[in-house]
Amino acid sequence: MEDENTTKEDNSISRRSFFKITSVALAAAMSFVLGIPLVGSFVSRAKTIKNKTFSKLGLISSIPVTTKQDERPVKLNFIKTKQDAFIKSQVQENAWVVKKTEADITVFSPICPHLGCRYAWHPEKNLFICPCHNSIFTIDGKVVSGPAPRPLDTLPVEKKEGSLYVLYERFKVGVPQKIVIGD
Repeated sequence: MEDENTTKEDNSISRRSFFKITSVALAAAMSFVLGIPLVGSFVSRAKTIKNKTFSKLGLISSIPVTTKQDERPVKLNFIKTKQDAFIKSQVQENAWVVKKTEADITVFSPICPHLGCRYAWHPEKNLFICPCHNSIFTIDGKVVSGPAPRPLDTLPVEKKEGSLYVLYERFKVGVPQKIVIGD
């Protein structure tokens, strides 16, 4: 009879053990449920970086060469395909292109690095001038004067089959470092 009672007691779980097992199981379940969005955000960011697409600016031969006598950048419009989840949309953007030779082409973001205004080319002065706070830049993007903390931001380009492609990116404004914040 004593053996029967001791085996029943040995097979039963103590109250303390039950709460330990239950607490661990609940903590594991909550960690799993809360960890899914965290892992998803890392995977989504990696997928976003992978899915960056270059947009066609135009034929390289159609962009005029900038010379010392005729310093003139070209403002080119292009269509950028944007994807948000399953929704694709097309947005018109523009960029400033300076072509010194067939191989030496620079594409500038149209956004001033000071506060994010759109600057313009002033041919009478041969300078880019931002209308918001009067930041002034050379045709090479260097700061001449104004509150701009860095030169004009350049955009990555690709040359394929005689055409020029650009990867449109946005950068953090108001800081001296060129930091990509999106597209």
